[in-house]
Amino acid sequence: MGMKISVLYLGHMAFPKFRLVETPDEQEMVKSPAVAILIQHPTLGNLLYDTGNSPEHLTAYTREMLHDYPVVDCISIKDALAAKGLTPHDIDRIIISHLHFDHAGGLKDFVGTKAIRHVLVSEADLKEAYFKVMTGHGGAYIRSLFDVEGVGFETINETTDLAPDLTLFIQAAHTPGVIGMILRTEHSGTIITTSDTLYTADSYQKELPPGGTINATTDEFFENLRRIQAMEKEYNATLLFGHDYDQIIQWSEKGWID
Repeated sequence: MGMKISVLYLGHMAFPKFRLVETPDEQEMVKSPAVAILIQHPTLGNLLYDTGNSPEHLTAYTREMLHDYPVVDCISIKDALAAKGLTPHDIDRIIISHLHFDHAGGLKDFVGTKAIRHVLVSEADLKEAYFKVMTGHGGAYIRSLFDVEGVGFETINETTDLAPDLTLFIQAAHTPGVIGMILRTEHSGTIITTSDTLYTADSYQKELPPGGTINATTDEFFENLRRIQAMEKEYNATLLFGHDYDQIIQWSEKGWID
């Protein structure tokens, strides 16, 4: 048997769309899902890509984050795994696309497990996260969420094959190092995850740069966009975006994808 994946919907945030992508309508609202991807691999075991928001968001998040990106509902990664018949102890390794609060928020559920000793992140993002929280400008990085008891970070800084059918690549957009995945499935073709370098299908198709204050310029967005366009063509791939509500709901309802 080959690799199979399952998209886990972990609740969503709701806020004005201009905080997500550039838009002239300041009143339009958007639902922004939190998501994790569970990977069951024949040689690597159970892998988890991202962990969603913290169930303790009301006390753990900064006032700014709660105002700008309020969590409407939160499904903990522990509960999402339970729905698949698993516990945090069943996960062998965690991959965090980047250490922002809505991707690393569930790491505490893995304290005391083997997975917390094997948390794979990009070196550039890890450095950025610690630099920002230690200089008082954490923003979307919240130290208590990722600097948890027993955490062992493993870093990459270039394209890395974990297995012939699972490749990680680094994107220097949104943060200095966002991990995307190339998943070569047996029956569903190649799937490329973009995480937050491309939030939605709409932002990809219409080439809408991120809104808010995440990026100082849009240069990195467009450079990464061209790269993803080329990869989509090269691999004849399906793209899975970071915060596309309709896509995440649809994919989460598919169950296992192989």
